[in-house]
Order: sequence, then structure tokens, then C-alpha cells
Amino acid sequence: MSRHDRPTSRRDFLREGLRSLVNAGFGGIFEKLERVSELMERGEPKPAPLTPVLSCETRSLHPLFESGQLTVENSFALLNELDIQGVSLSSRHLTSLHPRYLENLREVSHRHHLTITGLMVSEPINLNDDSNLSRRMDEVAEYLHAAAILHAPLVRLHLAGEREDELFERAALFLQRLLPEARRRRVRLTIENRDGVGRRPELLVNLVRALDARWIGVCYDFGHGAPERLYDTARILAPYAFHAHAKSRAFDPRGEETSLDYGRILSQLRLASYVGALSIEYLGEGDPIEGIRKTRDLIRRHWRAY
Repeated sequence: MSRHDRPTSRRDFLREGLRSLVNAGFGGIFEKLERVSELMERGEPKPAPLTPVLSCETRSLHPLFESGQLTVENSFALLNELDIQGVSLSSRHLTSLHPRYLENLREVSHRHHLTITGLMVSEPINLNDDSNLSRRMDEVAEYLHAAAILHAPLVRLHLAGEREDELFERAALFLQRLLPEARRRRVRLTIENRDGVGRRPELLVNLVRALDARWIGVCYDFGHGAPERLYDTARILAPYAFHAHAKSRAFDPRGEETSLDYGRILSQLRLASYVGALSIEYLGEGDPIEGIRKTRDLIRRHWRAY
């Protein structure tokens, strides 16, 4: 039997099947599946695992940082005392991206039994600002490196812009160029559902699905989006969420958030088998520590696993 006559292997059979479907008009989808299969066969690195813990955004403590009552380092001890197991760091609260500083921050978090659940890039990236996009891309690459040193599984981006008709293409190109660095660092990229590309949940989901949903996902913020679509947004984004911001501002006498139905939102995350951190983002008036405590209790009332 010549090499041309040998039996077709299972892999070759599947590949030929894919090609026939491509020829039948299903090109984009199946070409992408074939590329994914090849990447897996070559042993592409896997993203760092997500941790299902109750976390807190350093943004919640910003008034205490500004007043000098607290530093990022000693906030870890405070969160441990509040029985919170994770912390999500805003880039505005990092005094340096030098590896020695980041390694020290990581060690302090471990000492207080805290998981660093994410690194939030605080400054929005304007996708219509062509003169600065290259600089911002380099900046995000630095944050991916910083996240890897911190053992943070993800970096959050706010992709802003004014012309929705071209935002999708610009966002896809921006993220596609960052994907090799994300894979290299084993750190996921997340886009928050804010203005710009995150304004409409459908557009955000389409962006994730068009790229690589293993490495690019959603940072789902409970409080963002059109008021009449808050719970629809939760349903659409929950299956693609790597990180969640449990936004809170005020509470009624029963301890429920006055503008958000936490029960409905958390039920959507549970239905989607969400496995990431729930990160408290208290932005209300008064004592932020008390606001964090009330948000903690509210989350646990509706989802005991956290």
C-alpha cells in the first residue's frame, strides 16, 4: 500500500469534514474552530484559573486612601478582618509597576490570606483617539505583566469611544493585538459594560465571541447600563463574565440595595454557573467600611457560597 492509499486518520477525516462545510458556506465559523483545534494541539498556555471568592475593589476604599487614613498595603489587613477573601486592585492605587513593589504587594496579600482577583486599568481607553492608541496598547501590555507578577488572573479595560458604527472593529483590532501578550502572561482581558463598546450588552457579547472567549471576557458591573435593561443585561452578560462588580450605594432598612435587586442579579450569575470573584464596589455616602460590610452581608444573604 502506498502512502497515498493508507486509511484516512480520524483527525484528517474531521479536517476534511470541516473543509467541506467551509466550501458549503460556513467558512468563518469553521475556519475559526479549526484554528482553535490547532492551537490546542500545539499546547497553547491556559489562562490562570478564576477564584470564586468574595472580593472588594480598592475603589471602595478610595476616600480612605485620599485622606491618608489607609494605604493599599494595610487595607489588606482590614479586608481580612471584614471576612473578605479577595481584593481587586485599581491601577490608580498602585504607586509603581516595578516588579519589586508588585512582589511585595503580592506577599502582603498572601500574608493576610487574600487572593488578588483582578487588576483594573482605571483610565478609559478612547478607541477613536488614534494618536494615543499605540501608547495605550503598550500600557495595557505593562499591566498584563504586572498582573502576572501579582498572580491576578485578569486585567479589566474600559473601552470608550463615540462612534458606535466603528467601535466594534476598532475594539476587535485593539484586543487582537493584545492577545499574544495575554497568552504569554496567562492573564485574561475583560471589558466592562460601561459606555463605548460595553454600552450595549449584545455588542459586547459579539465582540467576545468574535475573538477568543477563553482569554477575553466581560467584567460585569451590576449598576451599569440602561435602567430599564439592568436585569436583561445581567442575563446576557453572565455567561461571558470573568469578574463581577457588586455595585452598591445605599440600603433600605432590610439591608437591600435601594436601586438594585441583588437577588435577581445573583440568580442570573448562578444560572450561568459563574465561577469568578464577586467584588464589592461601594460608592455611597458615609463610612465606606460600613458600606462594604453591608454589601458583604447582602451578597451572602442571596448567595451563601460567597
